Amino acid sequence: MTEQLAVVARCLIGVVFVLSAAGKLRSRTAFAEFARSGRALTGALLGGRPIGRVAGLWVGAAVVTAEIAVVALLAVTATSRAGFALAIVLLLGFTAGLLAEMRRGTRTPCRCFGSSSTPIGRRHIVRNAALIALSAVGVAAGPIPLLHPAAAAAGAVLALVVARLDDLAELFAN
Repeated sequence: MTEQLAVVARCLIGVVFVLSAAGKLRSRTAFAEFARSGRALTGALLGGRPIGRVAGLWVGAAVVTAEIAVVALLAVTATSRAGFALAIVLLLGFTAGLLAEMRRGTRTPCRCFGSSSTPIGRRHIVRNAALIALSAVGVAAGPIPLLHPAAAAAGAVLALVVARLDDLAELFAN
């Protein structure tokens, strides 16, 4: 069971980060919108001091590069533990930015997957906490090969649910 959970976690986290990076890179507009929301979150982390447009672009580029690194590390069994560890670092940073922005009371949209205009909220914190917990399972499990196809498929399907969480919440709210 532990192996299967680790495979679910590896596929889920990998696909989540693929979708996250792809959503931000799908167009110049998508990346610019992500960088703009990232500027707000980074500014909130810095005590409310805004960062400049160019700095926001650099932060955005660093985030997307790190997301792609997570995927690359998770793709190889021998480096999967490092991929999970990097995912934890990123998710902790994202969560800290979300919490700081929420404390400020602003309605910055969550551009985690590039397209949503839903303002950040508690569900984003809960989502990140769950992803951190799954990544911790992956770190603890160590390098486990993807030998459980059903678990891998379950992880990929769950990743799609995570990526479309805002849309699903809106659908069921109506």
